[in-house]
Amino acid sequence: MSELNKDERIRIKDIATLANVSAGTVDRVIHNRGGVAPESKKRIEEILNQMNFKPNKMAQLLAIKKEYQLVVLLPEAVQGDYWWDIIKGIKRAEEEVSDYHVKTEILQFNQYNMESFAGLAQRLLEMNPAGVLMAPFFRREVLKLTKELEERSIPFVFIDSNVESVNSLAYYGQQSHQSGYVAAKIMLSSLEQFSTILLVHMQRTGGTSIGSNQTARREEGFLAYLEKYSLESSYQIVRVNLHAEDDSGNEALLEEVFSQNQNIRGIVMFNSRIYRIADFLEKRKIRNIRTIGYDLLERNVQYLKNGMVECLIAQRPQLQGYYGLTALARHLAFKQVSKSVCYMPIDILFKENINDYKVYPFDVD
Repeated sequence: MSELNKDERIRIKDIATLANVSAGTVDRVIHNRGGVAPESKKRIEEILNQMNFKPNKMAQLLAIKKEYQLVVLLPEAVQGDYWWDIIKGIKRAEEEVSDYHVKTEILQFNQYNMESFAGLAQRLLEMNPAGVLMAPFFRREVLKLTKELEERSIPFVFIDSNVESVNSLAYYGQQSHQSGYVAAKIMLSSLEQFSTILLVHMQRTGGTSIGSNQTARREEGFLAYLEKYSLESSYQIVRVNLHAEDDSGNEALLEEVFSQNQNIRGIVMFNSRIYRIADFLEKRKIRNIRTIGYDLLERNVQYLKNGMVECLIAQRPQLQGYYGLTALARHLAFKQVSKSVCYMPIDILFKENINDYKVYPFDVD
């Protein structure tokens, strides 16, 4: 009987030659299909162990040709938005997992309207997909959706924000509490004591809270920094709840807040719409306020470069979409298990370093 070098790529027909059986017999043993004489099975298994043989998973997959329908549940987006970048990452992942027989459909809801999310969640369940990639907005509706997915044994991956009490396959996104903590550290690094700081959220329609789970955790992190260093009495915190679909009302509200608070020196907005605050400040020629926001929307970056926004905290949305869909596809195709919590870096950007910021592998189209 001839010997093979363990470092060479071992094929089924090589194992068959060593065991003096047909390639079909070896294939039945590898895939545990039965119908093989005990002595032949033992001989084949010994050779498999000796040669550390591992089946070619891709070849198996191509032979099976099973298709997997995945559904992605995300907020609506236009080019330049944070969620547009997540879709960009998803599209890149689709190209790379195309051989896995994965088909993806994206459903997009109004992130400020609970009924929009609930309606698409129901549509998703009617599609009965093989797996789901989602941004978990509206906690109550997310818990209802994920409970049904778990009952159907449909795996799901969270991106952007996490719901720790739910058994997701994986989470890709920032550690939201820590990013809020970082925002406070930046804000208070040179802010005079007894200043007023505005903490700004966007009001949602139909939800039980003013913001997403992610923005709530960011505020918790911000306040945790003040508590750790006993700074609660050193600054006045004023919360401002803007409405996503009422620009004139928002402007009037901000006018009122500024008229009632003469010592505003810092503003933090915990979602990606800091450009709305910057626009308000620019129109009124107010430039003595430290302003911190999240995400590299084109309008946010514009205000970062002209100095109306001091700092943006980025969270690599392209990679969230890319890794999230890839992990789900590989789990379905190969039963690969991902690390359950995969935090994105907390990227801190100023006008001095924004031009050189790259997010591999999405820095070049």
